[in-house]
Amino acid sequence: MKLKGQVAIVTGGSRGIGRAICLRLAKEGARVVVNYSGNADKGFKNPSKNVVNDIKKGGGDALSFDANVSNKKAVNAMIDRTIKAYGRLDILVANAGICPFEEFLKIDEKLLNRVLDVNFKGAFFAAQSAAQRMIKKKTKGRIIFISSISSIFGGELQAHYCPTKGAINQLMKSIAISLGRHGITSNAVLPGTVVTDINRKELEKDKNLYDYFVRRTPMGRLATPEDIASAVAFFASPEAAAISGATLVVDGGMSINLQ
Repeated sequence: MKLKGQVAIVTGGSRGIGRAICLRLAKEGARVVVNYSGNADKGFKNPSKNVVNDIKKGGGDALSFDANVSNKKAVNAMIDRTIKAYGRLDILVANAGICPFEEFLKIDEKLLNRVLDVNFKGAFFAAQSAAQRMIKKKTKGRIIFISSISSIFGGELQAHYCPTKGAINQLMKSIAISLGRHGITSNAVLPGTVVTDINRKELEKDKNLYDYFVRRTPMGRLATPEDIASAVAFFASPEAAAISGATLVVDGGMSINLQ
């Protein structure tokens, strides 16, 4: 219960890594706003409501908010709704992201803009709006980005995705410099290969690919959404009060294994 009394927003919080983060922050005592996009969640059965219900069943407090993070007005409305409902905002986790795998030569402008809008502009808008409210309330808040090891390494089918994660790393560092005087920290978690809706079809369809990633990982298993949530909980905790501008790789050692 290290976060008791605090309020957190998790963008893209209805499924996968975002869901695990919402549940972990709630377990630590935070009241959680589960951001989701109705368009992105089409085909899934009430994912945001399920997260809220699970939090409430565990004795926590949560609400969901439908907002496309690439829309600045929608992001501002979500932040305002959070302040109105809970009176404060302490933690912003910019998790929402997409990675529609595609060959470099086939990526058109429409797809490129979509990935840039959600992954980079969405993180920028959420962090900026949250920081403005934190400063106004004199809250020594935490801004935590979910980046990726793809921010360091390239990907054959990720020429549109990897640059957005590299940009998030630099955004995180720039924000750490800008907001440090207000007592607000800014950090990023860099997951490796984690089975989520982004890649589940590819990994389940190609067992050889899945086995390859496991063999590459010294820990002998892929990181889970819960592993990523633990790293986020650390950055949000009192123990990380003096950590800002930092990246934390959570990949079981995969990215250092060149053998």
